[in-house]
Amino acid sequence: MRKFIPVLAYHSLDPERFPNRLAISPELFRKHMLWIRQNRFQVMGLEACAKGEWKEGLWERKTAITFDDGYLDNYQHAFSVLRESGFAAAFFVTTEDVGKKGFMTWDMLREMAAVPGIEIGSHTLEHKPLSDISEKEAWTSLVASKKILEEKLGCEVRGVAYPCGSFNEKIVEMTRGAGYAYGCTASHVHDRKFVGNPYLLRRIKISDSSGSGLAFGLRLSGFYHFFGRP
Repeated sequence: MRKFIPVLAYHSLDPERFPNRLAISPELFRKHMLWIRQNRFQVMGLEACAKGEWKEGLWERKTAITFDDGYLDNYQHAFSVLRESGFAAAFFVTTEDVGKKGFMTWDMLREMAAVPGIEIGSHTLEHKPLSDISEKEAWTSLVASKKILEEKLGCEVRGVAYPCGSFNEKIVEMTRGAGYAYGCTASHVHDRKFVGNPYLLRRIKISDSSGSGLAFGLRLSGFYHFFGRP
């Protein structure tokens, strides 16, 4: 029997700026990373998850860590904890927001990208749901954001996270055509025909409801997707 590798999707670590469930405190994030270490999980890169078709053996303990949107608090709080822990992680940034108030700068992103295991990926140009805009605009957003990131960071960009988890089969086809190795969705990819698709890595949204060890442990169990959305 095999189960899903839990790919964790974090957003902001500043609940005062974002008083919603998806923003958690830096202290809770540190506790999560400690829990992962103490329970001897193997933190994987996303491309390895994609190549493994999202799955792990029944007794394996694997996970992956991602952040969406490129918020400044990711650099201020998450980056140092990940570096201390030696954990791999992927940060998906919206290129039009880089350098704006409350978001990471190019210098910060270059510093992060230089650390082994830390990956910077695309969250497209303007954080527009790709399936809600024209195919031409979606294609431009996928291609241009990848090109900008590669030029600014001096390294290949392998992955993209679809804004709001929005995709359709044409978007998946375009993502492959744009040269990405994998793509990340949200938690709602239930159709069995999508399972194992490297361009539809299913993730678990981490929110303030994952504050207890029991709740976070369930998200890391590998069976969480069987229960539906967070």
